[in-house]
This record gives sequence, structure tokens and C-alpha cells, in this order.
Amino acid sequence: MNSSSAAQTRCAALLFRRVGDSLLATAALRAVKLWNPAAQITVFTESHVQRVFAGLEYVDNIVDCGSSPTAFALAGLMRRHGPFEYSMDFLSDPRSALACMLSPARHRAGFQKFPRDLIYTHRVARQDRDGPIYSGLHKLGLARALGAPWCDSLPEFHVTPENELVAATLLAERGFTAQSFAAFFVTSRREYKRWPLEDFAQVAHAVRDGFAMKVAVIGNAAERAEIERFTRIANLDPAAHFEFSDLGEMAALLKLARLYVGNDGGPKHLAVAVGTPTLTIFQNDPWEYWTPPHSPQHLAIADATGRPSAEAAIAGLKRMVSRFGNA
Repeated sequence: MNSSSAAQTRCAALLFRRVGDSLLATAALRAVKLWNPAAQITVFTESHVQRVFAGLEYVDNIVDCGSSPTAFALAGLMRRHGPFEYSMDFLSDPRSALACMLSPARHRAGFQKFPRDLIYTHRVARQDRDGPIYSGLHKLGLARALGAPWCDSLPEFHVTPENELVAATLLAERGFTAQSFAAFFVTSRREYKRWPLEDFAQVAHAVRDGFAMKVAVIGNAAERAEIERFTRIANLDPAAHFEFSDLGEMAALLKLARLYVGNDGGPKHLAVAVGTPTLTIFQNDPWEYWTPPHSPQHLAIADATGRPSAEAAIAGLKRMVSRFGNA
């Protein structure tokens, strides 16, 4: 991307479907804007994750693509909101690749997977399981392919004053104060990421009894039954359960937490984006993909057997608390 012709540059970023992956792409979008401040960046996203990009100063337009748009529908949206000189295909699946080909973008960056990567004019190698790197850094490769330099790979999320007011009110109503609690995320859409609730309960007891912090359990309506089960196992007051339908309000609460403890997933990346330290449990998945590198704020708990012990997580908790102090 030639910064000297910035005024002529329009860039499409597609297709966003999951909260975590969307958050991890924000660094690449930021890199493009920093390199080319006059570039116009349009994000194409499914409805349920468009909030991730709202309020980010380097995103100029957000196009709601509904749910699971076809390649032809996506290409039509790109034509309608274009023309674009550049496209960054963060999904790089068959439909998004075809949409890039059908759009008028001359410069198309995407991840290598034969044969669809033949569509891209700028290709970025896929993750190597023998040498995994942080996904935010990997996605930055798309910006780099278009000419942007490497830069900070941490995700970003815009929390509004209204979000902050809702979170502060919720906490006050339930007897919580800022920086005096740990936010737990104990569920997951993917079964292989679910650490046993009984192990989480042991960590919750350590948080409460060993470090005098309260426990707030976060999730959405679909996770209600599992969270209620956890609060019973961990002997937590039902008021410890915070249910959200708005990402901004969840982010605002996470911003007020002393620490995030939980499975890998969208809420973990949301915590990273708002600057909250994280202790994340990983099972059968390379932790390097999802943990900011060389950051003392973010600790991964993993084990060669595939399932870390509660004792290992509690030891990690002690390291985190000693490193950053207790509230």
C-alpha cells in the first residue's frame, strides 16, 4: 500500500464471524491506518460481531452482512460499498476468497491454502503448529503484505461511557467494587476448551479465601444453565452470576476486574483488549496462538497431558497476584 497515494486508497476487511477472531484482527486494521492515515477501511462482518468494531477510530465503515452470507451476496455488498483497491481476507475460506475475486479489488491479501489462495495477489503463510505464533501477530501479516510495517499486535475494543455506567451500576447493586474481584468465564461453545467446573471451583475458592477477592462469573443467556451449575458447585451466591447480551457492557465489567480467569474464548480476548490481566486454561490447543507473547500480564496454563490441574492454575494465580498485587 503506497502511503503517497493514500487519498485514493480504500480497503475492505472481511469476513468476521467470531468475537475472538474479530478482536484479534483489530491490530492489523490499526496498522493499515497508522501506515496510511487517509485510507478508508470498511469492515464486512456478520451481525453478532459488528459491535467489536464500533467506535474504533481506524474503522471508517461497518457493513452488516447478516448471518453466513454466500460468496455472491458478500461480493455484491463489496461492490455496493466499494470500489476497493485493497481487500484483506481474514477468513480466507472458499466463499470469502470467491467474494474477493468477484469484487473489483486489484490487491487481495489472504492466507495460503491451495487452490483458493491463487485468488490472492498477496499471500500470508498459514499458522505452523510446530512454530505457532500469536494470532494477532499472524493476522498482522495481512497488513504487512499490503505494505504496513509490523506494530503492536494487541487487540482493541471501544467501551462507551454508557457501557461503563451499566457495569458500575451492576457491580454496586451486587456489592462488588472495582479491582476487588476476578471475572471467571467457565463455559465454551467448543467442548474441547471446557475445563472441568470442579477445577474452576477450586480456583474460585483460592481467589475468595486466599486473596480476599470476590468472584464474578460472566456469560450470556445460552450459557446460563452451565453457569448456574458452576455457582452451586463453587458455593457462590447467585448474585455472582453476571449475564450479558451486550459485548460493550461485558467489556466494561471486565475492565473493572482485577483479573480474568477462564477458558480460552471471546471474553478472554475482550479482557486483553481492555487491559485486564488474564489467566487462561488451555487444553489440546497451542496456547501460543491465543496468548500475547512476552507479556507478564497474560498467563497461559497448559499441560503436556492436555488437561492442566487445578493446582497448576492456583500456582499461576499466586504468581499473577504477587506480580500485580492484590486490590
